[in-house]
Formats: sequence, C-alpha cells, structure tokens
Amino acid sequence: MIIGYARVSTKDQTTETQTQQLKALGCERIYQEAVSGKDAERKELKACMDFCREGDTLIVMKVDRIARRTIDALEIADKLKAKGVGLKCMDLGDIDINSDMGRVIYTTIAAFAEMERKRILQRSREGIERAKAEGKHMGRPSDVELRDKILRLHSEGMAKLAISKALGCSRTTVYKVLAA
Repeated sequence: MIIGYARVSTKDQTTETQTQQLKALGCERIYQEAVSGKDAERKELKACMDFCREGDTLIVMKVDRIARRTIDALEIADKLKAKGVGLKCMDLGDIDINSDMGRVIYTTIAAFAEMERKRILQRSREGIERAKAEGKHMGRPSDVELRDKILRLHSEGMAKLAISKALGCSRTTVYKVLAA
C-alpha cells in the first residue's frame, strides 16, 4: 500500500497542496496534521507509522515534513526499515533512502532542515529583541489596556463576541471585564 504523510507547522497553514500531490502519486491513505516538526511525538505521524505494514511505502513531499531534527529523521527511517516499509521523500527524487548513498543524502537534507529551523528561531529571537529595544510592546496587552479597549468597544455598541474576536481574547474575558 502507498501511504502519504503531510504536515504543516501551524493551524494557519493548510496541507491541501501536499495532499493533492500525494494523491497524484497514488497514495491510498494520507495522514495529515498541523504541528511543529520539532516534536517527533506527533499524533498523526505515530498513527501513520503504526498503520504501515511490511511491503508498504510511505511518501512525504519533503524531508522537512517528516522531521526537523536529523536524529528524528534517522529514527523514523530506521523504524520504517525495521518494519519492512519503504520511505520515499519526493524532494530527493528516486533515491532509495535505505541504500548507503540514499542514507547519506537523506541525512544531509535532514541536517539542513534542522539548521533551517534553528536559523528561523534565531531570526525570530533577534526580531523580538530589536522590537523590545525600540520600545515596542511584545505579547498580550496589559490587563488595563485590554480592559480599556473592551469597555471602549462595548460603549461603541460592538457585540461581546465581536469584541473578543477583534481583540483576540476569549469571550469569558470580555464578560468578566463588563461584569466588573
């Protein structure tokens, strides 16, 4: 059986493109999730690997979709190989990941995926530090700021649910502020 696995990093993203590509490659079953690749203990990935049987092939569109850490990528490949399951990463072409050369290339690409993730985190930290140095407020508004915004929007006639959506807070927060 040909099985597919699609992953995006956040709930704001969609696996649609990957799933369409996997279907076009003949995947009969596709597991998908929106979760960071830094965590090897992903629910759908685990279910996918548990489902795979000897003779199956697991397809992912890119190495970084299956893992963002080299050690995780290698462990996943080893577990699948031990079960007699093939692993095909489409960004590597027709390379057999279980061959010696395929393993070297797979490991190298996985290392680059890990490095890319670290660089993204570093750039994010630098951006946050720069914004703080410029005096920009980071994170949620203070309780006083949030309270004032809720009261102002409510006095302007905005509905409670609309206020919570506009401010990115829960309806419970809006109700508590208005009740006080």
